[in-house]
Amino acid sequence: MAFSLFGILAVLLEVLRPLLPVLVLILVVDLALLALAAKRGALVKFAAALRAAAVVAVVVFLLVLVAAPLLTGATHAQLSGALDWLALFAAAFGIGLASAVIAWPPLQLMLGRA
Repeated sequence: MAFSLFGILAVLLEVLRPLLPVLVLILVVDLALLALAAKRGALVKFAAALRAAAVVAVVVFLLVLVAAPLLTGATHAQLSGALDWLALFAAAFGIGLASAVIAWPPLQLMLGRA
């Protein structure tokens, strides 16, 4: 099962399983804020909110790139091969993208009123 796609997904599921209720709650709140922004007509400043969400994504990407090995008790010096670095960059990119998706509706709501 090691290094297969299904093996990686199984490990990821086991890591995220305790967080699933929180993630579902965040998704529901995020969709409610997006619906509220659409109802108030706050979607007119789409580009400004998208730029702000992109800034959030880049900041979170960089933070995860630095902090992810430390969370596992490793250091960047222990990343030995291309697979390790690819996994680190992919995880940082995914978490950065997810943070942008989560941050966009509140940013849209806040910037749409301005």
